[in-house]
Amino acid sequence: MNLDLRVFLPMITSAALIMQGCAVQPQNIALDPPVQVPQSQAGQGKVVQLVVHDARPRKTLGIVGDLEGKYAHVSIEDDFSTSVYQRVSAALQRQGFKVQPTPSNDDRKLDVEVREIEYQSVKEGLTYKTETKAAVAALARNGESRYERIYRAGENRTSAVVPGAEDNAKAVNSVVGMTLEDMLNDDKMTSVLVR
Repeated sequence: MNLDLRVFLPMITSAALIMQGCAVQPQNIALDPPVQVPQSQAGQGKVVQLVVHDARPRKTLGIVGDLEGKYAHVSIEDDFSTSVYQRVSAALQRQGFKVQPTPSNDDRKLDVEVREIEYQSVKEGLTYKTETKAAVAALARNGESRYERIYRAGENRTSAVVPGAEDNAKAVNSVVGMTLEDMLNDDKMTSVLVR
């Protein structure tokens, strides 16, 4: 029995393309976390210098995929200090502060450091277990008064299929947003900045 390769070649090529499409691709997430705070006058119109730093020890967040098969790294390679600055600045303004990137006359300053972001979605049995964690440190200063704290948030999920790039970005941005909201809703930090 003679097989004509011209008949099977398109099928082999199609199968290879389908398999390639199933492979998990490396992803560089753009960090732009949602930050929701209620409108208030807690800041009493005080001027605050805001500084945001990326203090993470590594750019890679973790991996996505099957450890015994195909997996890829998820990372945040780009400098996100501007986008996080804009989000935190807008939230502080909603709380009644006046925000600027340079030192204020009355020496009020809020230093925000994104210290840790971890994300991984790994196949365990028939499901993918997804874990997202973030840690943000804040140092509020007003003259001799100081207040420092680390805010942490995390989320665990399971799904039947590997999360896509949009799911990964949404999960990471959501958890980082939670840490920033915790920070902005910390009455002790607010009291130091308005003192």
